[in-house]
Amino acid sequence: MKGKWRQNLHIEPPEGWMNDPNGLCFFDGLYHVYFQYSPGTPNGESVRRWGHYVSPDLLSWKYKGIVLDADIPEDKDGVFSGSAVAFEDHVEFFYTGNVMEEGDYDYVLEGRGANVIHVLSPDGSSMSSKKVLLRNSDYPDFCSCHVRDPKVWIEDGVYKMVLGARTKDDKGCVLLYEGKSIDSLEYKKCFSAPDMGYMWECPDLFELEGKKFLAFCPQGIPQGEFKYQNLFQSGYFTVDGDALSDFEEFDYGFDFYAPQTFVTPDGRRLLIGWMGIGDGSYTNPTTDLGWQHCLTLPRELTAGSDGKILQNPIRELDSLKKITKPVDGEAWEGLPFEVDAAGFDDSVSVSVSGAEITWDKASGVLSLHFTNDEGYGRGERKIRISSLESLRIIADVSSLEIYINGGRYVMCTRFYPEHRQVKVSASGAVASLSRLRLNDTLVAIGEALIDFIPDRKACEFYEVGSFSPATGGAPANVCGAFSKLGGKSRMITQLGRDPFGDVITRTLNEAGVDTSCISYTSEANTALAFVSQTADGKSTYSFYRNPSADMLFDPSAIKAEMFDDCYALHFCSVSLGDFPMKDAHRAAITIARRQGAIVSFDPNLRFMLWDDKDALKRVIWEFIPDCDIVKISDEELEFITGCSDIGEALPLLFAGSVKLVILTKGKDGADCYSSLGCVSSAITKVTAVDTTGAGDGFIGSFLWKLRSLGIGKENLGECPLAVIKECLDFANRFCAISVQRKGAIPSYPELDEIK
Repeated sequence: MKGKWRQNLHIEPPEGWMNDPNGLCFFDGLYHVYFQYSPGTPNGESVRRWGHYVSPDLLSWKYKGIVLDADIPEDKDGVFSGSAVAFEDHVEFFYTGNVMEEGDYDYVLEGRGANVIHVLSPDGSSMSSKKVLLRNSDYPDFCSCHVRDPKVWIEDGVYKMVLGARTKDDKGCVLLYEGKSIDSLEYKKCFSAPDMGYMWECPDLFELEGKKFLAFCPQGIPQGEFKYQNLFQSGYFTVDGDALSDFEEFDYGFDFYAPQTFVTPDGRRLLIGWMGIGDGSYTNPTTDLGWQHCLTLPRELTAGSDGKILQNPIRELDSLKKITKPVDGEAWEGLPFEVDAAGFDDSVSVSVSGAEITWDKASGVLSLHFTNDEGYGRGERKIRISSLESLRIIADVSSLEIYINGGRYVMCTRFYPEHRQVKVSASGAVASLSRLRLNDTLVAIGEALIDFIPDRKACEFYEVGSFSPATGGAPANVCGAFSKLGGKSRMITQLGRDPFGDVITRTLNEAGVDTSCISYTSEANTALAFVSQTADGKSTYSFYRNPSADMLFDPSAIKAEMFDDCYALHFCSVSLGDFPMKDAHRAAITIARRQGAIVSFDPNLRFMLWDDKDALKRVIWEFIPDCDIVKISDEELEFITGCSDIGEALPLLFAGSVKLVILTKGKDGADCYSSLGCVSSAITKVTAVDTTGAGDGFIGSFLWKLRSLGIGKENLGECPLAVIKECLDFANRFCAISVQRKGAIPSYPELDEIK
């Protein structure tokens, strides 16, 4: 989802409107985040549904689609907020089904249905039939029609649930229910406090280090100079028996609401909030681009020495720090990054583009304000603190999260700089800046074309009755394989302004490939290839590209930001002829190496495209030394190295930066060589239907598995052989499935099929 103001670290809607995080849990090896979603309407006019993201590491998130829709009478006007309880073999979901009756109602005391609905899922995505647990008539008599947002957990074998509510006399409160099963939930008590608004939303009740906290979002509190500065608030009470302490806000910035917490497998309690606010006076320009809002980064919660909650970014974020340098006066840096400051003078100013944080020791006022129009109506938020001890700023492409004094105070805001390269300045403090690079994206450069697949095998070309067009090109196929497994990929190429280019773009988008770096030209057409197949599905190609659009790709179009999140850059030899695309490859490799990405090369020989085979060999050896991984087939080995024996060829192939050499052997599997030795992997014996794109699928799935196991450029050379074998085995299983289907990208399996 690349595009203006699209972020690298935060969860955003694919399109449309996003608000409250829901159903946070860890299940089946993945973190799951569900959210309030109105697709197609960036201002949130359509009925709410639940969207779904998953992540293996809390850093790299993949959108999985809509999992709960408004499809029964009890939720006909929206699947509102709720929670999840994860078991070993299933997940239970609880949410509010919203119903708005037609008629002349005030929708506070009458005319509105608020149903607690229960759903089971065996996998976090597919849902059972819905079951209504509670209706309006089941709530205490003092409640209005506004009862919602069930947060459910199990404690000592007992189901517990809190619900946000509004009383008939306009007082906010939280209802507590308990039961041995979901069918036996009974109302137990009501949490309330004077002068705390007319409605409490999104409740949560949890413990930190022996202290109990009640979190909720009160509506209707008068705004103040230093407290309650937003229209709606979000915070917590400390609970001591029936007593509630003074209310503390979670966040003092412009954009924060509806947080929810959950516990990780290692026992940390994490909080994720909506980085937005309902009915705010300021705007988000992304509505013009078809989407709006995001969620906060996950925050680790701990109890401070004063009994208040400390919030800090998840420790996983530290793994993204790539380069740290001092901020001496002013500096320019590409988003995203982190700024850390300490050693403060009596007057402090730290700025990220137009957002400025200042602190004055004499007044104790810390202010977040905008000095230009990047806040789109956001003016100033401020707190009063007796001392400033630390300042940590996480700056993503269009958001800032500011952690003050070890997370005792937090301020977050959206901001919208025109460029990703922004000015950072600091005075009155010792500040440093660290680049944050997720490095989760496979970037491929080279040809994307249309393969014309014959309707018959094992025949002469003139005997073929018809051909079916399919998106192909080795780099594009590698992207498709990586993305279909749940990874992020990006294709860099040039297509013609023709129907074939449109088909390729649409196919890649449907496979989850980022196409924002594809250029288009009217100077040449999209490349075409006519495929011939033997009886066992093996393919040969006849190309039409003299020249094709990809060959004319302008090297100046290669920009550093294309590789901000690059895990690996992959390329082949087809586009390394004497034309501009070769220079684009060189520029891409230079940037990728500078960014610390793996460089992967599959020569993928296509002799018919080269008048001079010696020139082909020379260009392959020109590029091999700058690569970390070289994949060749047993059929290519002798041409490239002059050796028919891999043992003799290896000293040549381990040239320059090369750390892994992969030798694919078709139906006999694959071998991988490193400085630690060799491992082999046999492929499952299957009946091949179509081998088009099989080698591309192999390297795409190998790279995906390599990243999923935590192997990057920094530890690739020392990667244990057992890990390499696991990657080879995975890639072979991937290929065994794909060759039993027709086509390249359409044949590639998703992760669930391989498991």
